[in-house]
Amino acid sequence: MKKIFYFYSVVSPWAYLGSKRLIEISKKYAVEIIEKPIDLVGKVFVATGGVPVSQRHISRQNYRLLELKRWGEFLNIKINQKPKFFPPKDPHAPALFCIASIEMGIKMDFSFKIFEQLWAKENDISSLDTLKLIANDLKINYEDLSKLAMSDKIKKIYETNTEEAINMNIFGVPTYVYNNEMFWGQDRLELLEYSIKKN
Repeated sequence: MKKIFYFYSVVSPWAYLGSKRLIEISKKYAVEIIEKPIDLVGKVFVATGGVPVSQRHISRQNYRLLELKRWGEFLNIKINQKPKFFPPKDPHAPALFCIASIEMGIKMDFSFKIFEQLWAKENDISSLDTLKLIANDLKINYEDLSKLAMSDKIKKIYETNTEEAINMNIFGVPTYVYNNEMFWGQDRLELLEYSIKKN
């Protein structure tokens, strides 16, 4: 089965905007999505010269907000350009919970719920209460999920995903890798689909 390796941060608004279309493409062409949550700001940006939003020039910050507004309207997806809890105090806990859900066989759903809580529902994804809310919504046993999320196994997967991204010269998210070709940004999904159709 063909595979799309999907590198993302759980705090990325662009990954949120691209999630549903990525799922549609995977179903349309019977391509498996391999989710790879990564530590974008703490490690990938440091290794590749990226800068957190708050440290970018105001012109870049303003244009980013404009693009979020445009894409939200264009895709008819609710998104707050300046959510109350961005950036979250701890982006790692939701990433670990997301990886744990993937290990439990919950594909794409948990990550989308995290995005939604942050970018549409004004909730703190660093809060265990929010993560428990998501687990309950998806009918996942929260105690089992929490225990797995805090395990060395899941922390190692998080580290490995991040190292893999850096080694593959990935510098931003979402990045989709198909047939050893990199597509950066949800606005490259059409090109990803074009590549899948060719191959």
